[in-house]
Amino acid sequence: MSDNKNTTDPKVVKKPRAAATKKSASGKVTPPIRRSSTGNSTGKSGIKKTADKAAGKRPVRKTTAKISAAKASTRSRSTKVTNRLKKSDSQGAYTSIKNRKSKKVIFSKASGASTRGGFEYDKNRFRTIWVLSFIILAMLIGRAFYLQVANAQFYQDKGNELITSERTQKSYRGMITDRNNLPLAVSAPLATVSFSPFDYAREYYEVKRVKVSNPEQPKLQARMQKRLDDMDLTILAAAANIPVKDLQKVTKIDDSLDVTDEALVKKALPSGAGSHYLPLLNKVTPEIAQSVSSLDFPGVYEKNFFQRFYPQPQPNSQLLGFMGQNANDPEGGYEGRAGIERQYETELAGKDGKVLILKDAKQNSLKELKQLEPEIAGQNVALTIDSRLQYLMYKELERVGRLRQALWSTGMIVDVQTGEVLALSTWPSFNSNNLNEMTGENQRNRALLDVFEPGSVMKPFTVAAALDSGKYTPTSLIDTNPGSIHVKGYTIRDHENLGSINMATLLQKSSNVASTKIALSLPPDAITNMQRQFGFGTKTPLQFPGESNGLLVTPKAKELSRRATISYGYGLEVTLAQVAQAYAALAAGGVMHPLTLIKHDKPLPSKRIMAHEQAMSIVQMLESVTAPGGTAVAAAIDGYRVAGKTGTSRRINPEGGYYTDQYRNVFAGIAPASNPRLVGVVLVEDPRGQFYAGFTSAPVFHNVMKEALRLYNVPLDKPLQTK
Repeated sequence: MSDNKNTTDPKVVKKPRAAATKKSASGKVTPPIRRSSTGNSTGKSGIKKTADKAAGKRPVRKTTAKISAAKASTRSRSTKVTNRLKKSDSQGAYTSIKNRKSKKVIFSKASGASTRGGFEYDKNRFRTIWVLSFIILAMLIGRAFYLQVANAQFYQDKGNELITSERTQKSYRGMITDRNNLPLAVSAPLATVSFSPFDYAREYYEVKRVKVSNPEQPKLQARMQKRLDDMDLTILAAAANIPVKDLQKVTKIDDSLDVTDEALVKKALPSGAGSHYLPLLNKVTPEIAQSVSSLDFPGVYEKNFFQRFYPQPQPNSQLLGFMGQNANDPEGGYEGRAGIERQYETELAGKDGKVLILKDAKQNSLKELKQLEPEIAGQNVALTIDSRLQYLMYKELERVGRLRQALWSTGMIVDVQTGEVLALSTWPSFNSNNLNEMTGENQRNRALLDVFEPGSVMKPFTVAAALDSGKYTPTSLIDTNPGSIHVKGYTIRDHENLGSINMATLLQKSSNVASTKIALSLPPDAITNMQRQFGFGTKTPLQFPGESNGLLVTPKAKELSRRATISYGYGLEVTLAQVAQAYAALAAGGVMHPLTLIKHDKPLPSKRIMAHEQAMSIVQMLESVTAPGGTAVAAAIDGYRVAGKTGTSRRINPEGGYYTDQYRNVFAGIAPASNPRLVGVVLVEDPRGQFYAGFTSAPVFHNVMKEALRLYNVPLDKPLQTK
C-alpha cells in the first residue's frame, strides 16, 4: 500500500522528471532504460526508492536473485540502445555541435542524412564566395581604371576615329600682280564631281533589301520605294549631261537579284577599273558643280579646290613659274615649282586650316564640330613688272625669233633710278594654264639661268678700267695698226684697220685690238676687278630659283691671251641679268642699285662703284654706237639720245672651239642718254640670215624702249626729225 502511495505522490514524481530534463539539455542524448513488466515496474520502483530516500525511509531489500536478474536485463537493454545510437551517428544523424566529429565540410562525400546547412559549412562557403566576389570586383575596378584613367586617351582617340575626322581647309593662295596691281596669277575656286558605281550599287541593293524584308510595314516600304525612285540614274545623267547608258553600264544593276542573299549581292557589286571613280564634271565652277552635288545622289562626291590661273600666260610663264603637285601632301595639294611661285611659296601659300567633322556610318560628313587650326590666307605678291611692257617685249622677241629662225631670244628692261625690273621675258614660251605645252627648253628663264660669252658688250667696262687706272683719258689715242695684234701665238683682229683711235671710237667701232692693248697695259687683275665691281661673277640680288653665278676668273700675269680675250668679252660667262645690272649702274652715274622684282615701299640700299664723271663720260661715248657710223643705228629712237653697245660673239662648239657659222647677238642700251631713265638688254641666240646684233637685237630694243619711254612720259632730250 505504501508503494502505491509513493508512486502517486505528485511531488515525488515531478522531481526526477525535472532532473532528467536538465540532463538532456546538457547536449548529451541519453535514451531511457526500459525495465521488464514482471514484478514492480522499474519506473514505479525508482519512484518509490526516490520517495523513500527523500522521506528518510530505508528501501526494502529484495532478494539477490531478483536483483541479479534485473541488472542483467538492464545491461542487455543498454547495450542495444548504445548500438542503435552508434549506428545513427555513422549514418549522419544530427547531433549537437559539441558531440559532432571534426570532418571536412567542403568536398566531403555525404552519407546518410546531409550535414549541409551547418555553421562550419556555411562559414567556409561564405568565405569562398566573398573572396571570389572581391577578386572579380578588383578585376572590374582595375579594368575600368585602365580604360578610363591609365589608357583613356588611347581609347578616346580610337573612338573619335570612328565618328570624327580632320578635314583640311585649303587656304586661298595669294595673287601675283604687276606694279599697277593687275593680276598676273590668281587662284580660281573650282570643283570636281565624281561618281562611285560601287557605292551606288551597294546603296541600291541595301534599300531594296529593306523594302523586301519588311512586307508587314507599308510605311517603311513606301519610304524605301521613294528612295529607289530618287536613285534613278536618268536623273543623274540629265544633271551631269552624260548618256544614261554609260551609267547603267558601270553600275551593272540587276533587278532580278535576290537582295536578301548577301553573298550574291557582294558578287554583283561593280569591280575593276572605274568601279570606284568615274569623273562627271572635271574642274568646273562651283555653280556648275552644285547642279549635280545638290541632288544628294548616292555615290556622288564633290571635291573643291583652287586652280591657279594666269591671265597673261606666255609673256610671264618663265618668270612666274608654275604649280606642281606636292608629293608630301596626302591630299594632293599643289605648290610652286618654278619662278616666283616657288621663290615666294611661303608668302603666297599661307597656311591650311583644319576642322573636326562628325561622320556617319558611311563616312559621310554630317557637320563641322570645331576649328582645330585657323586658316591663314596667302599674301599677295606685287611685282615690279609692267604687264604692258612685258607683253610688248614678248611679242618683239617672238617676232625676231621667228623672222630670224633663232633658237631663242630673251630681254629685259630695268629702271635706272631704282633697279626695278619692268620687263623680263623669253621666247619660245608655253601656256602656264596648260602644262602639256611645257618642255625642258621653253620653261627656262634664260635671262637668269643661261650663261654665255657676252662679247663686245663688255668693252665699256674695259674702258672703265682704263679710266680708273689713271693711264687713260677719254681723249687718249690707241694705235690699232695694222688692224691686228699677235698675242702668244694668237692673232686678234678688227673687222678693218682703224688706225689710231680714242675711247669713243673704240666703243663705236668695237675694236678688239684697242681693247687688247688696254688690257695688256694694265695689271693682270685690273679688268676682272672692274667687272666684279659691276656685279659679274656673282648672282644678282634677284636670287631667282636656279639663277647662275656666271664665271669670272682672274688671269695670271703670264696668261696674256686670257688677259686679252677678257677685255672684249671672251673667256668669261655672264647672264643677261648681270649685263642689265651693270649697264644700269653705269647709267646711274656709277651707283649700283640692286635689281629687284618685288615692289618695295622704300628703295633698297645702293652703293657707288665708280666716279660719276667717269661713268657719264662712258655713257656719252656709247651714244656714238647708235649714231650714224655706229654698229647699232637701228637702236636709235627719234627724239631721244640713245647710248648702247652691241655684242656679236661666236657660239661655243661642245666638241671644242667655236662654231664658224653660229653667233649670239646681244645689245644693251640706255635711254635717254642725257638723263638716263631706262636700260634695256636683248639677246638673240643663233639667228639665221643676219648674224650682227645691230640688225637683230638692236631693232627689238628700239621697238620696246620707244613704247616704254612713252608710257612713262619721259621727256624728249633731242629734237624730232622731220621728213
